Amino acid sequence: MPRSDRLLLVAFFLSGAAALGYELLWTRLLALALGHELLGVLSSVAGFFAGVSLGAVTVRRWLAGREPTRVFVALEVVAAAYAIASPWLLELLVVRLPGFFPGDAPPGPLASVVIATVTLLPGTLCLGGTLPALVDARTRALGDDAGGARGLARLYAANTFGATVGVLGTVHLWLPAVGFGVGALGLAALGLVAAGLALAWRRGSPRVDAPAPASASVDLSGDPDAELLAEPWLLYAVTFATGLAGVGLEVVSVQILGQNVEGTVYTFAGILAVYLVGAGIGAAIYQRLAARAIAGRPATVLAGLLLALAASTVLSAFALARSPDMLLGAGSSPRYAEALARELLAAAAALLVPTILMGALFSHVVGLVSGLGQRALGRAYALNTLGGALAPFVFGLWAVPTLGYTDGFYAVTYLYLLVFAGFAWFRRFRPWVIIAGVLGVVALTAAGPRAGALSLVKDAEGWAVLERRETLQGVVTVAEYEGPRPEGAPPLRRLQVNQHFKMGGVYSFGERRMGQLATLLAPPDARALFLGVGTGATMGAALEVTPGAIRAATGVELVPAVLELLPYFAATSGDLAHERRATLVAADARRYLAAGDAPLELIVADLFHPARDGAASLYAREHFARARARLSDDGVFVQWLPLYQLSRDDLAAIVRAFLEVFPEHAHAFLGFYNVETPPLALVGSRVPVVVDPARVQSFGARPSATIVEARDLLAAHLLDGEGLARFVGDGPVHHDLDPRVLFSAPRVAYEDPPDLGARTLAALLEVRAPYPPSMVPGDDPALRAATERYAEAVDAYLRGELLGHADGPTAPVSAARLERYLAAYEREPGFPPARGALFRAAKNHPERAAAIYERMLERTPDEPRVYRAYAEHLRQRGDTPGLDRLLERARARRDAATL
Repeated sequence: MPRSDRLLLVAFFLSGAAALGYELLWTRLLALALGHELLGVLSSVAGFFAGVSLGAVTVRRWLAGREPTRVFVALEVVAAAYAIASPWLLELLVVRLPGFFPGDAPPGPLASVVIATVTLLPGTLCLGGTLPALVDARTRALGDDAGGARGLARLYAANTFGATVGVLGTVHLWLPAVGFGVGALGLAALGLVAAGLALAWRRGSPRVDAPAPASASVDLSGDPDAELLAEPWLLYAVTFATGLAGVGLEVVSVQILGQNVEGTVYTFAGILAVYLVGAGIGAAIYQRLAARAIAGRPATVLAGLLLALAASTVLSAFALARSPDMLLGAGSSPRYAEALARELLAAAAALLVPTILMGALFSHVVGLVSGLGQRALGRAYALNTLGGALAPFVFGLWAVPTLGYTDGFYAVTYLYLLVFAGFAWFRRFRPWVIIAGVLGVVALTAAGPRAGALSLVKDAEGWAVLERRETLQGVVTVAEYEGPRPEGAPPLRRLQVNQHFKMGGVYSFGERRMGQLATLLAPPDARALFLGVGTGATMGAALEVTPGAIRAATGVELVPAVLELLPYFAATSGDLAHERRATLVAADARRYLAAGDAPLELIVADLFHPARDGAASLYAREHFARARARLSDDGVFVQWLPLYQLSRDDLAAIVRAFLEVFPEHAHAFLGFYNVETPPLALVGSRVPVVVDPARVQSFGARPSATIVEARDLLAAHLLDGEGLARFVGDGPVHHDLDPRVLFSAPRVAYEDPPDLGARTLAALLEVRAPYPPSMVPGDDPALRAATERYAEAVDAYLRGELLGHADGPTAPVSAARLERYLAAYEREPGFPPARGALFRAAKNHPERAAAIYERMLERTPDEPRVYRAYAEHLRQRGDTPGLDRLLERARARRDAATL
């Protein structure tokens, strides 16, 4: 390696690391403004690429008459300055942009791309100019080697390897440790160091001030014609089309791999890193072979690389079809490091070979163009990047939704094949060569995975698929349980997005209770907004609360297919799809909330999976603040938290954010009495939350009610604001510029600790406090006493369930656990879960049944259900004398009651 080359390569390595860090930072913050809908995400990426493309075109003009190293330094300094300011500038955009579009509507495609491009332009314009500037500087200092291709390949490889380090280091280490605000400073420092190293290199390379040398001639003697460089338009067309196909391959591959990965910020960083390292390897290999590649047959090499790329994508399809096996191994449940390694392995198997060829092809074709001068290099680089900017729309908005995953993936193959055939035809290759190449790749596709084969979601045993759709948000499936169901019960169905995320599958008691609990805490005649729809059970149940409770409701769901499939769940959603008071919208929940201004009496935010990329923003302080701004004076905001998916630290960071926004009145309620998947409701308002016992009692008489009396609702209260503050203590707050949950929640998802929710619930039970007097008008002493008994029963029952969870699902009911259930029943026989647990224990452990029933009868000697269960047990045991004595006791109690 020439000594004068080293500092320049290190400088461009660090420049690449900074640039990809900038991209991750900027596009993530932009998505908060444009939304996590498909259009918003694609527009953020396209805006970044569009700015880079403009930079490549613009900087080639700046280079004329200027020393290129100084231009590179200036570009890095400006990009670093923008990076430092960008978190706060983009945060301002997050606040202001949604209000510019009336009717809660998101910006259209053109507006989204323009907004993203213009917003990021000060930074992306600079990033687009760095490669042309350094190629020019290196050419001046070291001469024009191999027609310029070798030098470009060396720089491109260094930059791409730096970008790989930037992706992994930024996502795994830097941003999780310091957040976006301080993180931007660190990334800017990398860019400034790169600028300093470039200046140091310049001092040792005096020839860099000289004009660029004349381009070395390229030997075309072995190609079919000698017009390759005389007609550069064809090379420009190739750079544009390969940019389109290369990013298209990434877009479609991410969707296919996404069916079985966790879909966290680390998932997508890993796929991007594989993409980059492959391109870097290809460029590094090419720079060693550049002299041979352009000696005599550069057009033949280019055509061969295009054909090889087309064939390699078919091999990638085979690898993608096997990716579930690579991700799951032998059926084990991998932990954090192993899961990340498996995701990288699956991505590498699918993408590494084609990306290596991409790196070599880019170096070859753009290197040839650079032999025509820096203007030509800038133009080619700009066209390649412009193709990348269009790819998310061509393959995201058209290919995948229209063709499906398999044919959408093969669209990339045929695009490469089309470019090969067109290039070979214009360069006068023999027709039989072109035909043979095309037919060979077509034969490969015929042998490859067929239509539907890259829909990789495995059907669960015992579940029949009713409908499945391949969308850019994932594979959405509705399945129905094939086993027996209770007489008169509706079909048991569930909604599934990709492999890991399932909703429903039971008769939705818990989800329905969550909706009704939230509605009973809100004022009557409420205008309601539900963020997250899913199977519609929560929103549908809320609309069933006492007539007049909700005047009108809007449900917002990110995945349009979920709303389209909602009629399958009419039985558990109250036929929400046809409810006249309900309006259903496919949109990003956070952007939709921020875009509106009409006051609301109730906002209910669903159980968003915190590890999913983008979901953490729905637990941020800024989102809570916007919810507060939308509430009417007496409005209530209910944020459901999945305790089973949040570490104690993540829960604390979210609760602190909530308390900052609702310092006056905040409460925590337990959604339903389950220790495996317990949901916690954070309830915030400006004025005290009021529970009307008469209203609850009236609703409780309805068949659809899951909360039948006020003491049930009030006993679900765990803590008020002061209690929550003591529980979480002092510490960091989850907010947009320090999104801790974004980076820490994935670890929980990968490790999937089975006792996480149980441990957090146990800790909450230790500090729970009665509901405050202000919650019930008049604070009826009889109701408070009844609620205390009910709450004690809830506590005893949950502690019994915690013991059972620790023992495991197949373990027999221990004596300690049984004693908790009995204590709950003795404290409040009207608490249904404890009664049900005792009946099940008696049925599963006949040797204990008599003791259980006797304890129950001691507490409720007139309870017919206990007599019936006890009598059935004695009949099954053949204990006729015991059955006679029991019947005599029952008759005596009845006669006594009559007297």
